[in-house]
Amino acid sequence: MRLATIVAAALAVLTYGAASSGCLWDREDEPLSGTICAIPNTGVVEHCVDASEGPASAWSKAEADGELPIFMWAWWSGRVTPDELLASDADLRAWFGTIDRVVSYVRDEKKHAESLRATLHGELGRLLRLIRDSQEEALRAEPTHAAENFKEAMTGKASAEQEPLVAVIAADKQAMAAVRAIFDRARDEVAPLQSRYAGAAARFAAYRATEAAETAAYVALSANASRSAIDELDGAEQAVLAAAHEASRAPSELAEEVMALSAELQAFAVSFDEAIAPHREVLATHGAVAPDMTSGALRSLSAMLGYVQRRVGRSDATATALLGGIALRRQALEVLQADEGARGAIARSRIRRASEVFSEGARARVAALSAAPPMSEKLGLPLLSERCGELLAVVLMRPLCEAAPSSWREAGCAALRGRFDAAEAELRTGLPEKIAAGLAALREKGMGAAELDAAQARLDAGDVKGAAIAYDAAVRGAEGT
Repeated sequence: MRLATIVAAALAVLTYGAASSGCLWDREDEPLSGTICAIPNTGVVEHCVDASEGPASAWSKAEADGELPIFMWAWWSGRVTPDELLASDADLRAWFGTIDRVVSYVRDEKKHAESLRATLHGELGRLLRLIRDSQEEALRAEPTHAAENFKEAMTGKASAEQEPLVAVIAADKQAMAAVRAIFDRARDEVAPLQSRYAGAAARFAAYRATEAAETAAYVALSANASRSAIDELDGAEQAVLAAAHEASRAPSELAEEVMALSAELQAFAVSFDEAIAPHREVLATHGAVAPDMTSGALRSLSAMLGYVQRRVGRSDATATALLGGIALRRQALEVLQADEGARGAIARSRIRRASEVFSEGARARVAALSAAPPMSEKLGLPLLSERCGELLAVVLMRPLCEAAPSSWREAGCAALRGRFDAAEAELRTGLPEKIAAGLAALREKGMGAAELDAAQARLDAGDVKGAAIAYDAAVRGAEGT
């Protein structure tokens, strides 16, 4: 009875000090059937549903909360430890079945390659590696372990005193006391980090809520600049610069805070792993697993940082475009104020420059068509989606080159005219044949039929561009890239 009490107390320490795998917050008890979870690339909160609701429910909640790609994974029952999961064929099959449903949903129903990649390399991949490592550790385990030798020595000593049970309890007490001290220390160290994480998450939510107002401010600045007279354009430029500076100030401070907190969490995780490493065997003896207390928070902080960087990039691009538009308006107003001769000279200069730019672009497209498509690294198969885009771009330019020879595009069209028929023929027959041959090669190498069937269906429907994209995704998936 005393031994059972000690074990129960140790497990209580795990629950109290670590909460659940991958989180700095408590996870509520999961249903016996398991859980399907999802989080968007820019999300902070995991959206988990009972496995009986299916992956679509978790996906829709995550999609409404942020941007693609979506990370998805499946938990087994929260009442089953990894060792118990491995010991139960029924529980293991049920979990694998849930994983198949999640992967099939992302791959076959949503058909989103980036989300499939994120799912396979995210939390789902970590859980599968955890189970794999547990299986390998069980296979490598020897009949005698250092901890068991210590217990046997204590038991043998006590046997001479006719107190073997007392010796076993003493050994467990000594081992679990060390584990308890580590968890108590970790709990004290993680408390301020948890508080700082909550503060960063709150500041991120407040910053994210200002995106609509920031966009509206740029729209207003654009409308004002489009109505400004030439002597008012300097003020319009200064207003845009001030708005861009303000739009980057707050996120810069938030990004610095997020990066500093991420570094401290990583240092804490390394320190905790080093401290608990000598006691993993003791934990395994009692069916417990050392918790991962940081990966969920680190993933959320990474998503925050990604959103901040993308939004600052969009803000800078918008401000740059507005400043460029103001410069063009200034030039136009200056031209209107010039005499007829000056306006004619400016028009001829701009037509000449437009002709040069179009000609340079046409020559670049011809050069791209002359090059062979890139090859995959491992299988040596051609990647064709980029080639398809180049062919489409050339074919779509044909109507532009049917104007009179005096058109300012003539120099570029002269380089393109000899490639139009060949590009159309390759797009119509050559490229589909290469895609079909590549799909056949992947089938011979044992690639999953679902991805290949999806690409073949697009090809049969005449969607060459969609087929090329699906084919490239299948090649990269077969190579694990």
